[in-house]
Amino acid sequence: MLSGHQTRPAGKQTKGERTRQRILDVAEELFANRGYEGTSLRQIARAAGIQEPGLYNHFAGKQVIYQAVLDRALYPLVEVLASHIDDAAQLRDFTDLPSVMTDLLTDHPTAAPLLQQAVQGDEDSVGTRLVMAWLDRLFNEGTRALQHLVAPESAGPVEQDRRALAINLIAMLNLVTGYFLSQRAFGTMADGNLRDPDNIARQKQLLHKVIRAMLVN
Repeated sequence: MLSGHQTRPAGKQTKGERTRQRILDVAEELFANRGYEGTSLRQIARAAGIQEPGLYNHFAGKQVIYQAVLDRALYPLVEVLASHIDDAAQLRDFTDLPSVMTDLLTDHPTAAPLLQQAVQGDEDSVGTRLVMAWLDRLFNEGTRALQHLVAPESAGPVEQDRRALAINLIAMLNLVTGYFLSQRAFGTMADGNLRDPDNIARQKQLLHKVIRAMLVN
């Protein structure tokens, strides 16, 4: 992992580092539930248990906090894609990628609504632009991988190939993130928790079958 994303062990963090992490924790929940525009610095400060001016000891403003939240939540997804690109020799090597992404989102479920907020939000919003930059990075990594396996590098992809690859990547991302956005519906239909290990295992089995069918086609 990049050095910019490394942190000290929890027991060795300074008071300032612990405060910074607490700010990011509460800000992530607020941004996931309310969106970028719907979250204020005052709300973040109150949730973190500090005075609003105290935020500026750690972050220059709301946009910087949001960027740090996105870095922490979405960087692991890009890292996983990059790792699979380096290791994959054929298309079926990607069939376990959605399961790996599911594990990441199980540990960091707010990444899903962060993405959803941007996809559905005002395209001129600062928050939307920041998340879309992350999505571009995700899709560029995924497209590079699939193009390498589908078409010779010398030939280059045709526009139709790019569209097909984009549709497949969007479908995979929607399948993985959509699961974590459906707790309310699942609770109504089945009176359970989607993050229960048995339900996660069922979801991963289903994803494996669906993604394998997509890649074969």
